[in-house]
Amino acid sequence: MSEHTYMLALDANSAFGDLEKIQKFVTESPDFTSWWNHLPMVFMLETALSSEEIADKLHALSPDSRFLLTEVNLAAAQGWLPEISWKWIEKRALATTSQQSARF
Repeated sequence: MSEHTYMLALDANSAFGDLEKIQKFVTESPDFTSWWNHLPMVFMLETALSSEEIADKLHALSPDSRFLLTEVNLAAAQGWLPEISWKWIEKRALATTSQQSARF
């Protein structure tokens, strides 16, 4: 199975009550080989699961929460983040492409 990188953005208004459960699922589940949460309510996830599998698990865990889960191309990432965030992104971007983006 190949690894995918997804961005999970949670709706703070709908997920607030279940945020701890969602955080625990992301940080402790063997489904994710790596993750970061350097922006509030946003997780970057590395996994072999499909987006449908993750979405199903999140919905079962927190049926009333709204979220956006989308696969991302880390080689095209831009923004203003701490160095530790860029190191995580760079490591995965370079593993999936032989071309470096302008950010690296």
